[in-house]
Formats: sequence, structure tokens, C-alpha cells
Amino acid sequence: MSSSEIILGIDFGTTFSTAAAAINGKFQYALDERGEACIPSVVHFPKVGAPIIGAEADRLRATDPENSIHGIKRVIGQPIDSPQARVLNTSALFHLDGKGGGEVKVKTRQGVLAASEVGSIILRHLKERAQARFGRAIGKAVLTVPVAATPQVHDVMVRMGRMAGLQVIRVIAEPVAGALARGAAGANDSGAPRLIFDFGGGTLDVTVVQRSGQNLRVLAATGDDCLGGDDFDFAFARWVGSRVFASHGVDVTKDAILADAVQRQCEKVKRALSAANEARYHIADAVGTAGRKSPINLQVARVDLRPEWTALVQRAVDVAREAISASGLASDRLSVVSLIGGTAYVPQVREAVTQQLGRPLDVEIDPQTAVARGASLLAVFPQLLT
Repeated sequence: MSSSEIILGIDFGTTFSTAAAAINGKFQYALDERGEACIPSVVHFPKVGAPIIGAEADRLRATDPENSIHGIKRVIGQPIDSPQARVLNTSALFHLDGKGGGEVKVKTRQGVLAASEVGSIILRHLKERAQARFGRAIGKAVLTVPVAATPQVHDVMVRMGRMAGLQVIRVIAEPVAGALARGAAGANDSGAPRLIFDFGGGTLDVTVVQRSGQNLRVLAATGDDCLGGDDFDFAFARWVGSRVFASHGVDVTKDAILADAVQRQCEKVKRALSAANEARYHIADAVGTAGRKSPINLQVARVDLRPEWTALVQRAVDVAREAISASGLASDRLSVVSLIGGTAYVPQVREAVTQQLGRPLDVEIDPQTAVARGASLLAVFPQLLT
């Protein structure tokens, strides 16, 4: 790599996507129009003009959900009868299509597109934002994928990058990238094995890694690509729906736009509950007849959602135990459990990991950007991972 060449590390996520670059020893990000590094993985297809990506597309999802594609990562390289497609189909208001073993397609007002084509629009947007930020042409990237991704998905990701005008020089597992960001291959690492618990919007990836000399060695890796923060939102939305039905006699699932608004608000309140024990849940003019609509207004406490999320949290901890077992190590051999990914913010998740695995937590200050940072680090120092 020449001194002026920039290679992006890209975390293409279910909910948010991030592109980072290691420049002069510092991590820099492709920022959106809000100045944010975590860009919503949403593509809106308007009646006229080019697709709209990111925060504005997410805003338009409220009024035109059938043409606002979100969560597409779950079905990249997957057939229509896959578990991933079934999960997305339960929440999406846009139409999924597919035949045989081919990749899932999405119907929009601008035509039918393969999932990877939609993904390439997001990647191209990240590339363009990076070029605007750094003032240079960018043509290469390291992409990350869930640990459960098949070789076919790896190949599709490479093609997706090519469609976006990027040469994908490497594809690595997301928690491995996260481990690099947490210094697992650095000189200050103790050399003891550590568990990387990467809980994102659509997938959970768990890896046991250990520094060996100047390299990082993967001892075990497993994951659940049908478990993520979105599933917490779905469970939260069911809880809200039951309260609305009890107070207003309205089934929010019968109104597609309202159901989507309920779920989107759940994601926002979930984030608020990561910082406070209680939060207000409010959607104005939500239920009732035209001209006489009432708001949904609830005060939600963490304790209210604990039973709704318990099974999801336990699934996540069980995946971590599988990874530890596959590594051949006892839990007490692990130095720490490194938490990355947006769902790692959820206090109930942190509490369960601490109590059931019995190891100290290494909590990332900015868990949502860790994977992109690790990928960008590997772009500069490929020898870190053999």
C-alpha cells in the first residue's frame, strides 16, 4: 500500500454500517450529513431520482416503508426459503422475492433487485462519503462478515464490493476484527485467551482468540445469524402492542405503517434504556380514527422488558458457551470477555454474560465502530492475522 493509498475497513451491518480508515496512526471515519460514523443501513427508492441512503432513508421509512429497504444484510447471499429470509419477512413491509436456490430479491418501485445489489448501494455510499471526507479516490476495502457466513456469502460480498467500485482485498469475521480493535494482537495483550462477544443488530458472533507472537490466532468461532438487536426490538414491539390493545382496543399489527413506527420507536427507547432505568415511549397521533387520533404514551422500565428479553439473552449466552467448549478451554482460562456491537449496550445482556460466564468484562467505549476499526487496522497491518 502506498503512503497515500487509503483502504477502508467496512462493517456492513444489519442496522448500521461504518467505514473506517487508519491514517497516520489514527482511526478516521466516513461521516454522514449528521457527522455520524454509524450510518443507517437503509435504502429508500423514491418515485424520481437516485436511491437515498442512510438517515434520510430511515426517516422516509416512516411514510413509505414498502420502498425503504432495511435489514438487507440478513439475506445477502441467502435463498428465499432460508431462516434469515423468514426472519426479515416477518418484520419488513417491503416485498421479498426469489426462486430456487438463488439469492433473495427485493421488489421496489424502481425494479426488482438482488439483496447484494441493494447492499452494494450502501457500500458505494460509504465509499463516496469516505472520499468526500479524505479528499482522495478510494478503490480498496477489507469487508467483515458474521462467523457463520458460508463461502458462498464470502463470494457474494466480494462481488458486492466490486459492484460498489471496491476491490475487496480481504474478508474477515466480524468478531476477529473486533478483537484486533481491542488490542488482542497488540504488545500490551497478556497472551491469555479472550472471548469476543460481538452482538450486533442482526447477528451474534462469538470467537475465542489468543495472541501468538505478533499474530492473532482463532481458537474457536460460532454464532447465530438469526439473533440480534432487531429481535429485541420485535419482542419490545409485541409488549407495546399488548399495552395498546388493552388501553385502546387497537391491534397495531393490522396497520402496516403503525406497526413499523412502533418497532422503530422500540429501537430508540431500547437505546435510552441502556443509559437509564426508565424511559418514555411516545408516538403522536398513533391510534384512532382520522382526525381523532390518540398518542401511544408509555413509561417503560428495564424491569418491564426483562421477561420479554430473557429467552433472547439466554440464547446469546448459550452461543458463548458453545464457543468456549469448542475452544477446549475452561471458562477460567479466559482473561476477559470483550463486548462489542450495539446490542452489547443492553444492561441485561452485560449482566447475564458476567454472571453466567464468570469472567471480567472488557467493555468497548464505542462498541458500534470496533469492527470497522479492526478491519481498517488489518488493511494496514495484514500480518496481524495469519
